[in-house]
Amino acid sequence: MKEMNFYQHENGVRWANFTCLQELGLRHGISTRIGGRSRGELGTLNLSIKVDDSPEYLQFNRRNFFEAVGVRQDNVVSTGQVHGCHVAVVDPADAGKRLEATDALVTGTPGLGLLLFFADCVPFLLFDPVRKVIGLSHAGWRGTFQSIGPRTIAVMQHTFGTDPSDCVVGIGPSIGPDDYEVDRPVMDEIGNVWANTEAFSRRTGDEHWLLDLWEWNRRQLVEAGIRPGNIHISGISTMQQPEMFFSHRASLGKAGRFGVLVEL
Repeated sequence: MKEMNFYQHENGVRWANFTCLQELGLRHGISTRIGGRSRGELGTLNLSIKVDDSPEYLQFNRRNFFEAVGVRQDNVVSTGQVHGCHVAVVDPADAGKRLEATDALVTGTPGLGLLLFFADCVPFLLFDPVRKVIGLSHAGWRGTFQSIGPRTIAVMQHTFGTDPSDCVVGIGPSIGPDDYEVDRPVMDEIGNVWANTEAFSRRTGDEHWLLDLWEWNRRQLVEAGIRPGNIHISGISTMQQPEMFFSHRASLGKAGRFGVLVEL
C-alpha cells in the first residue's frame, strides 16, 4: 500500500498525508517547502518562528497551509520544541497557544488542531480511532532516547483510556537510516541506556555510526503495545529530498521548518 499521498492546493501549497490515516477519516497534513513566500534557505514554506523569517511571510505561509489541510488557524495549538520528552494534554482553552518546552501533544477534542515543526527529526502521528484521541510527537535522537513515543502513548492511556493495540501510527518524513551519521559520544550515551543498539544502528568506520531513527522508534512503539501492522513509515528521508522537505543537515543548519498538523 502507498504510505503517503501528495496534493497541490489551489493556493500553491504542496502537502501530503498518510493513506492509512486518511482512510480512517483523520484530518491531517504534512507541509513541504512548496507554496510559501519565505526566501533563501527558508524558501518557500517555512512555518516556524524559531528561525529568522519575516513575520509577514510566516503568517502567509501558515494561513495557506491551514487552508490547504482544512483546519481553522485560531483552533491550533503549537509548541516550542526542545528535544525533550514533555507531553502536554490540550483542550479548547489552549486553542491559539504556543506551549513552551513541549515535544508532544495529545487531545481528545474534535476541531482542535495540533501543530509541530520538523527539519530532519521524526514526526509521528498517533490515532486511537476507538476512543477518538490523537497524539503528535517530535523525536530527534534525544527525544527517541527519552522514549517520547511510549510516553505519548502512556499519556493517551492514562488520560483517555486508549488501548495501544487500537492505535494507528504514521512516521513521517525525516532523516533516513542511510543519512544520519553520529559519533562515538552519541553512541556511547545511547549504549549506556539502550541494549542491542545494533538493531537500529550500523558502524560505518572508526568512531562513526549510522543511526536508524525510524527503526528505533518503531521498536519502542511495538514495545508500548502498538501492533506492528499498524505502524506506517513514510520512507522519505529529508536529507535525500531537501528540495521537497527542509533538512537541517543537508542545509548545514540553515533550514526552515515544515509542519505536521493533525485534527480530530
